[in-house]
Amino acid sequence: MRTRTVTAFLLLGLLSVTGWAADARGCKDHPLIPSRMPGYALVDCKTEEFGRFEFWTPNAREKVPVEGRFTFLVYRVADRKNEPSAIEVVRNYENAILKAGGKVLHSKPTWWVNGKILKDGQEAWVQAEKGNGQIWLRIVEKKAMTQHIVADAKAMGGH
Repeated sequence: MRTRTVTAFLLLGLLSVTGWAADARGCKDHPLIPSRMPGYALVDCKTEEFGRFEFWTPNAREKVPVEGRFTFLVYRVADRKNEPSAIEVVRNYENAILKAGGKVLHSKPTWWVNGKILKDGQEAWVQAEKGNGQIWLRIVEKKAMTQHIVADAKAMGGH
């Protein structure tokens, strides 16, 4: 047991010195945005088959709600000394959205960007936010919810 603890400690020390960190178990990049900024590890992820996110606009009081398959990814830079500027991160996501044939909808160049990509009749919304050594990426693949619950109004008069 002691050997495992020492090995784990040495491995963590090596990872922190080299600036490399492994992705969180079970997390992977989204196929719509399959790449990431250099030096970042995927430290958290969440996917809901049907979820909702309210995409930001420049007016903080207005948001655009989009429902569908919701993915939330959190990236963290391993070494803050090598952290890219917020505008570099935002511009990278803007360019990725445009290169995929999408449209940038809203942006605060030193903080966040969002856009919409239409491909083969499918619509996906993307929002990337940069801050405190992290990048938060939210993607909603727009779709209707599957209806599982059924109501029967005829049953009201029968009892």
